[in-house]
Amino acid sequence: MWYLHSGAQIPVEITVGHSSYYYQHMFSAKIIAEKPFGFFNTSSILLPYHKKRGIEVMSQSYLTYEINKRWSTGLGSIYAPGNRFVPSAFVWYFNKKNDISYLIFTRMDVWSKPSFELFGFVEYQGSKNQDFNLYARLQLQYITSMHWNGHLKSVQYARLGVDNKSVQYGLGINFDQYGPDSKHYSNFGLFVRRVF
Repeated sequence: MWYLHSGAQIPVEITVGHSSYYYQHMFSAKIIAEKPFGFFNTSSILLPYHKKRGIEVMSQSYLTYEINKRWSTGLGSIYAPGNRFVPSAFVWYFNKKNDISYLIFTRMDVWSKPSFELFGFVEYQGSKNQDFNLYARLQLQYITSMHWNGHLKSVQYARLGVDNKSVQYGLGINFDQYGPDSKHYSNFGLFVRRVF
């Protein structure tokens, strides 16, 4: 997942593992190319094979303001079935140097029972001059409640594979922890990713 400051890019990824299916996408674009205002959406769906865990759906949508080429902020909402739509605000820092991209994203609910999210990733994509390139990503997330019980969720996702003609695929590992006792789930499998 990355943010490009020109036309819309939509990275879409599906992971099929031993315990669940996982889908995520990101959409980011300027409303008018020369202006700092834009729109950002990221959504994910987790479909576990075990019914007791339950399906997870999350979607965030924001009107964004680009402060400069690396910093952006925005106001919008996050949707999750438990809380429905909750107003939210974010700030992120994004940078791309050669074949490495990294993002730090902080978000906070704007309501009486706020939660705080810290998200980040480091992504490597090899040279575009070759048919097959190494692709790797480490994605981390931590969500805590400022109102009760502290830790809500944290994740560590790793991807390692190849990039072949703008399609990435390979091994995917997901680790998820929930609640103050950090109940743990894992998913090992294969992923495929494409930027549309």
